[in-house]
Amino acid sequence: MDTEMQQQEKRNKQKKQNRIVYVALTTLFVVAVCIIVISQENGLLSMHTEKLILTQQGCNYISSLGVVPRHEKSGCSIIARYSPGFLGSDRVILLDDDRFVTLSSAAVLANVDTDVKLPATPDQRRASIITYAALAVTIMLLIAMIYDTFKPTKSDRKGSES
Repeated sequence: MDTEMQQQEKRNKQKKQNRIVYVALTTLFVVAVCIIVISQENGLLSMHTEKLILTQQGCNYISSLGVVPRHEKSGCSIIARYSPGFLGSDRVILLDDDRFVTLSSAAVLANVDTDVKLPATPDQRRASIITYAALAVTIMLLIAMIYDTFKPTKSDRKGSES
Protein backbone atom coordinates (compact mmCIF):
# COMPACT_ATOMS: atom_id res chain seq x y z
CA MET A 1 0.00 0.00 0.00
CA ASP A 2 2.84 2.31 0.92
CA THR A 3 4.75 1.72 -2.31
CA GLU A 4 1.59 2.29 -4.33
CA MET A 5 1.09 5.69 -2.68
CA GLN A 6 4.76 6.56 -3.22
CA GLN A 7 4.50 5.63 -6.90
CA GLN A 8 1.35 7.71 -7.25
CA GLU A 9 3.09 10.62 -5.56
CA LYS A 10 6.09 10.26 -7.91
CA ARG A 11 3.78 10.27 -10.93
CA ASN A 12 2.01 13.39 -9.64
CA LYS A 13 5.34 15.17 -9.09
CA GLN A 14 6.50 14.16 -12.58
CA LYS A 15 3.24 15.43 -14.12
CA LYS A 16 3.63 18.72 -12.25
CA GLN A 17 7.23 19.09 -13.43
CA ASN A 18 6.25 18.31 -17.02
CA ARG A 19 3.38 20.81 -16.85
CA ILE A 20 5.71 23.51 -15.51
CA VAL A 21 8.15 22.86 -18.36
CA TYR A 22 5.38 23.00 -20.99
CA VAL A 23 3.94 26.19 -19.53
CA ALA A 24 7.39 27.79 -19.30
CA LEU A 25 8.37 26.86 -22.86
CA THR A 26 5.05 27.99 -24.30
CA THR A 27 5.22 31.25 -22.38
CA LEU A 28 8.79 31.93 -23.42
CA PHE A 29 7.93 31.23 -27.07
CA VAL A 30 4.95 33.62 -27.00
CA VAL A 31 7.03 36.23 -25.15
CA ALA A 32 9.74 35.94 -27.83
CA VAL A 33 7.12 36.43 -30.56
CA CYS A 34 5.74 39.47 -28.70
CA ILE A 35 9.22 40.96 -28.38
CA ILE A 36 9.80 40.50 -32.12
CA VAL A 37 6.46 42.19 -32.86
CA ILE A 38 7.30 45.06 -30.51
CA SER A 39 10.70 45.57 -32.11
CA GLN A 40 9.18 45.58 -35.61
CA GLU A 41 6.50 48.10 -34.67
CA ASN A 42 8.98 50.27 -32.81
CA GLY A 43 10.45 51.51 -36.10
CA LEU A 44 7.33 53.56 -36.79
CA LEU A 45 7.12 54.85 -33.25
CA SER A 46 10.76 55.92 -33.02
CA MET A 47 10.61 58.53 -35.77
CA HIS A 48 11.16 61.96 -34.24
CA THR A 49 9.79 65.24 -35.52
CA GLU A 50 12.60 67.38 -36.86
CA LYS A 51 13.05 70.45 -38.98
CA LEU A 52 14.96 69.59 -42.14
CA ILE A 53 16.79 72.25 -44.08
CA LEU A 54 16.95 71.05 -47.65
CA THR A 55 19.05 71.81 -50.69
CA GLN A 56 17.33 73.12 -53.80
CA GLN A 57 17.37 69.57 -55.20
CA GLY A 58 15.75 68.26 -51.99
CA CYS A 59 13.20 71.04 -52.02
CA ASN A 60 12.19 70.23 -55.61
CA TYR A 61 11.93 66.52 -54.76
CA ILE A 62 9.77 67.12 -51.68
CA SER A 63 7.54 69.51 -53.65
CA SER A 64 7.03 66.84 -56.32
CA LEU A 65 5.65 64.52 -53.61
CA GLY A 66 2.96 67.02 -52.64
CA VAL A 67 4.64 68.32 -49.49
CA VAL A 68 4.67 72.12 -49.28
CA PRO A 69 8.08 73.28 -48.01
CA ARG A 70 8.66 76.59 -46.23
CA HIS A 71 10.98 79.03 -47.94
CA GLU A 72 13.11 80.92 -45.41
CA LYS A 73 16.33 82.93 -45.42
CA SER A 74 18.29 79.79 -44.60
CA GLY A 75 16.68 77.99 -47.52
CA CYS A 76 13.91 75.52 -47.99
CA SER A 77 12.72 73.59 -44.92
CA ILE A 78 10.07 71.14 -43.80
CA ILE A 79 8.97 69.74 -40.46
CA ALA A 80 8.64 65.98 -40.75
CA ARG A 81 8.91 62.65 -38.95
CA TYR A 82 12.53 61.90 -39.65
CA SER A 83 14.86 58.95 -39.24
CA PRO A 84 18.49 59.75 -39.94
CA GLY A 85 20.47 57.25 -41.92
CA PHE A 86 22.60 54.61 -40.25
CA LEU A 87 26.32 54.75 -41.04
CA GLY A 88 25.91 57.06 -44.00
CA SER A 89 22.83 55.43 -45.51
CA ASP A 90 19.97 57.51 -46.85
CA ARG A 91 17.60 59.37 -44.59
CA VAL A 92 13.89 58.55 -44.38
CA ILE A 93 10.86 60.70 -43.64
CA LEU A 94 7.33 59.48 -42.92
CA LEU A 95 4.58 61.46 -44.61
CA ASP A 96 1.09 61.96 -43.17
CA ASP A 97 -0.32 59.31 -45.52
CA ASP A 98 2.12 56.66 -44.15
CA ARG A 99 4.44 56.80 -47.15
CA PHE A 100 8.14 56.49 -46.47
CA VAL A 101 10.26 58.82 -48.55
CA THR A 102 14.01 58.36 -48.86
CA LEU A 103 16.11 61.48 -49.05
CA SER A 104 19.68 61.30 -50.26
CA SER A 105 22.43 62.86 -48.22
CA ALA A 106 22.71 65.54 -50.92
CA ALA A 107 19.09 66.59 -50.33
CA VAL A 108 19.44 67.41 -46.61
CA LEU A 109 21.71 70.24 -45.49
CA ALA A 110 20.87 69.98 -41.80
CA ASN A 111 18.34 68.60 -39.36
CA VAL A 112 17.33 70.28 -36.11
CA ASP A 113 15.19 68.98 -33.25
CA THR A 114 11.90 70.80 -32.87
CA ASP A 115 9.16 70.95 -30.27
CA VAL A 116 6.46 70.75 -32.94
CA LYS A 117 4.34 67.63 -32.47
CA LEU A 118 2.86 66.16 -35.61
CA PRO A 119 -0.25 64.02 -35.23
CA ALA A 120 0.29 60.28 -35.41
CA THR A 121 -0.31 58.67 -38.78
CA PRO A 122 -2.78 55.77 -39.04
CA ASP A 123 0.09 53.26 -39.14
CA GLN A 124 1.70 54.86 -36.09
CA ARG A 125 -1.58 54.58 -34.15
CA ARG A 126 -1.87 50.94 -35.21
CA ALA A 127 1.75 50.28 -34.21
CA SER A 128 1.13 51.89 -30.84
CA ILE A 129 -1.92 49.71 -30.16
CA ILE A 130 -0.08 46.56 -31.27
CA THR A 131 2.93 47.45 -29.10
CA TYR A 132 0.81 48.04 -25.99
CA ALA A 133 -1.18 44.84 -26.61
CA ALA A 134 1.96 42.76 -27.09
CA LEU A 135 3.47 44.29 -23.97
CA ALA A 136 0.30 43.49 -21.98
CA VAL A 137 0.28 39.90 -23.27
CA THR A 138 3.95 39.53 -22.36
CA ILE A 139 3.40 40.76 -18.81
CA MET A 140 0.30 38.59 -18.32
CA LEU A 141 2.11 35.50 -19.60
CA LEU A 142 5.10 36.10 -17.37
CA ILE A 143 2.82 36.52 -14.35
CA ALA A 144 0.93 33.33 -15.29
CA MET A 145 4.19 31.42 -15.72
CA ILE A 146 5.53 32.58 -12.35
CA TYR A 147 2.22 31.79 -10.64
CA ASP A 148 2.01 28.34 -12.22
CA THR A 149 5.62 27.58 -11.29
CA PHE A 150 5.32 28.57 -7.63
CA LYS A 151 1.69 27.88 -6.76
CA PRO A 152 1.19 25.31 -3.99
CA THR A 153 -0.24 21.93 -4.99
CA LYS A 154 -3.11 20.21 -3.20
CA SER A 155 -0.67 17.96 -1.33
CA ASP A 156 1.35 21.00 -0.23
CA ARG A 157 -1.77 22.70 1.08
CA LYS A 158 -2.89 19.56 2.94
CA GLY A 159 0.55 19.26 4.53
CA SER A 160 0.45 22.85 5.80
CA GLU A 161 -3.05 22.42 7.23
CA SER A 162 -2.11 19.53 9.53
